Amino acid sequence: MTVEQIHELWVAAGGLENREDQPQPLSTGDRLAAVRRNELKRIWNLMTEDGWQAYSPVSDPDVHRWHQAQQERESGEAAGPDPELVRYRIVAQRTDPEHPGASVLTNYAYGRSVGDAVAKVRKALEKPGGLYGDQGLYRVVEVVEESPDSELRQQEETRRRYLTTILENATATVRGRELEDPDAELVSRLDDFFTRAVVFPDAHTPGVHPRPHQATFGWTSEHPYIEHASDPGRALALFLLAYLDHYGLNLEASVRTGDRPDAQPVSGGRPSARDAEGGEAPAELVERVLAVCGQHYAAVTGTSSDQWDQESDREVVGIALRTVRMAERDAYPQTLETYLHERRARLERLWQHYGPDGMFAGEVVLIDLPACFVLCERIDHTPLWLEGIWAREGQEETALERLQSAWLYDTAEKDGR
Repeated sequence: MTVEQIHELWVAAGGLENREDQPQPLSTGDRLAAVRRNELKRIWNLMTEDGWQAYSPVSDPDVHRWHQAQQERESGEAAGPDPELVRYRIVAQRTDPEHPGASVLTNYAYGRSVGDAVAKVRKALEKPGGLYGDQGLYRVVEVVEESPDSELRQQEETRRRYLTTILENATATVRGRELEDPDAELVSRLDDFFTRAVVFPDAHTPGVHPRPHQATFGWTSEHPYIEHASDPGRALALFLLAYLDHYGLNLEASVRTGDRPDAQPVSGGRPSARDAEGGEAPAELVERVLAVCGQHYAAVTGTSSDQWDQESDREVVGIALRTVRMAERDAYPQTLETYLHERRARLERLWQHYGPDGMFAGEVVLIDLPACFVLCERIDHTPLWLEGIWAREGQEETALERLQSAWLYDTAEKDGR
């Protein structure tokens, strides 16, 4: 039968009708009609997806599985299951795209080994008129043992591969960005958390049996301050600390003295690496950066240095430079020069919109300072760190927020920055 004939039969059987309001329960005749409609729809989908020109039950993998299951039931009822045989799921893929059969075939076979099961399937199916057809038309691409134990083993292997991916990627991401002296207790706590929540989230799942020193997700039944550890847990702990440090944030290591009388509370967390690096920049560096900003600001705005507030400029540049890492400071003036040169069009739009003759004149007060250009660069690269230091230095937060909003959302071209 052709695809069109199958579709006509499906439509004639009421395949396009809406049955949401059909009374329940269904009669025997209605149930049989529903089975027929579903089967016709399955065949039609199979033919359209795999490009079949004509339908034959001999080439239908589902029909073959039904016959195979029926034979297994009949043989099992007659002789009983052989405890030495293992059931395997065998997936074969079509090698010839012109072959009219299904692109992927799944069958099941009992055998004492993988090879035994595959040989049985090939013997039964790889022949003229068989489901595999002539030799070489289908290639076995997957063989999976079908048993409760094997399913649990596969789940555990999948979990281990997932954890390996986490470990490798977290380690690779942190490499070169490690904190110099991370707080040992904080790392231990985070390691314990990630080990419980990610590495062993459900210790009571069948097939997963962590040893006594390993984690369980809940800790309410344990004695206080029992800690668990794992390589992925530690990698994630260091990854989190490096991530927070990158954005100028810091976790405070602290304990509750009510739970551990022998422990002393920590009044303040260890300063982050950003705090250590974010010291005052040398005056010579401030002048170099200010010169770069002034050069580009004059070109964009048409103003000159005698119109600028030099003292405020130096103060703003000093704050911005605190968000530049020590290792990057020597080269930063050139980095800023390149950044401003590549974004000349955006800087011009910023001045056109928010300068004294712009539609939004007066909304962004920092636009009057050449130092606003270095703030734009820092907004693109270290926004959270900049916000933190800006507030710590007692600057008006609204001023920075308005510049940030204008720079990020009102100067970009439609196709990007």
